[in-house]
Amino acid sequence: MSALDPEAHVLPGPALAGHSSGVELLDYDAVPGATRAGGAPGSMLLLHGFGGDKRQLRPIGDALCPAGAVAVHPSLRGHGDSPSPDWGFSVLDFSADLHRFADVLPDELHLVGYSYGGLVAAISAVTWGASRVRSVVVVDQSFDAHPHLHVADEWAEGSLLRWTYDFGHLPDLLERLGIPLLVLAADDSPKIPADERERLSRRAGASFSLEFIKGTHADCLRHTGDITSAMRAFYRNHFGGTDERECAA
Repeated sequence: MSALDPEAHVLPGPALAGHSSGVELLDYDAVPGATRAGGAPGSMLLLHGFGGDKRQLRPIGDALCPAGAVAVHPSLRGHGDSPSPDWGFSVLDFSADLHRFADVLPDELHLVGYSYGGLVAAISAVTWGASRVRSVVVVDQSFDAHPHLHVADEWAEGSLLRWTYDFGHLPDLLERLGIPLLVLAADDSPKIPADERERLSRRAGASFSLEFIKGTHADCLRHTGDITSAMRAFYRNHFGGTDERECAA
């Protein structure tokens, strides 16, 4: 059964799952798309932030994934029913986990990531390339290093590895690869500081967009309508397609 079959409620088993490799794979849901118009241009991989799980971005996938495609929602390591190792909470570790079951994912994907999941989406897009990743949407996540934001809590390793290192080169790499990038910044969130917002707003090039959505970092996902509206416009701009209103007419 094809992963793009609208009747398929699960993807085939990853190759690593059947070879007694001892590798623990991520728990994920694969949800057949239902949107008839005005959605994403194809299958989606949606990545939650720290403290979330595979359910966190489900409203976005449900609203945008088109009929005939699939929305894949993993629980990242240390979250939900996925493995919880004592170490390995860098964006590279998270991206490697995705790579371990990428053999069952559709050949072309539109990546969406919230908070830390946004960095994981960007890193994964850079490593997989434009032949696999058609676009990236990052919801309220800075690319800059901010060492003073490191907090030694239960996510101490992830916090250290996130805020100590600069990921500001990722938009440049995505642009060179020809992968369109949309950054959604929450109005009342400090996650993307003012100087970074200003710098992002001045970025030249047709492949990058910065838009603003309502809310704080913690509650911006509640404004699903704002997020999906901005994403629809982004997808129409880069991939064409039919607007929902045009379809209704």
